[in-house]
Amino acid sequence: MQAIVVDHTNSSFYAEELDQFHFQRHRVYAEELGWVPAVPSRREFDPFDTSDAVFILFMEEGRLIAGSRLIETDRPHLVSEVFPDIFTIAPIIRSRAVVEWTRGFVIPERRGDIRLLAQCCAAVMEYCIEHGYSQIGGIQDTKWLALWRKMRWNVRIHGEAVMMGEDPWLPAYFDVSQEAMANARVFGRLSSSILVDSRRLNAPKVA
Repeated sequence: MQAIVVDHTNSSFYAEELDQFHFQRHRVYAEELGWVPAVPSRREFDPFDTSDAVFILFMEEGRLIAGSRLIETDRPHLVSEVFPDIFTIAPIIRSRAVVEWTRGFVIPERRGDIRLLAQCCAAVMEYCIEHGYSQIGGIQDTKWLALWRKMRWNVRIHGEAVMMGEDPWLPAYFDVSQEAMANARVFGRLSSSILVDSRRLNAPKVA
């Protein structure tokens, strides 16, 4: 598996992978969770898919199996614009050093693969370390709490859980650290990085 980093500077080289990402987002957020209306194109977009967004696309043999979106919290982002009222324990964070992690998913066929979930977490944490972020988080499904505890991530809860559809969600942020990345790699049985960032290589695409 590869975790491919895509933003507005290299998105034209990853058009097919991004199309898979938005299709799978529609499956999850429109068809499964009902957070957004279903559309005929079966591609889900929202107001935060801007030039500020970074997407991490988890690809396996040419197929997208998971994805995430990251946005620095000093910019408009999902919780600041849509869910500010859920911050009942600690205030909402707005900082260039803290990145929001949203629109994350694993395709339904692979969702029970805990090893895969840990590998995704390891890649996201690695990206945050490389870019000097201190925390990552946002509105999170509470069922992930068990995995975070197993990986010994330092979790900071900013609000009480609220029901969204049939599941409880809450605002939570995680400290970015080498230890957190290492623990996720161990749990995911990764011996090395899976992060692919062609922007660092000044190259259009990695085969």
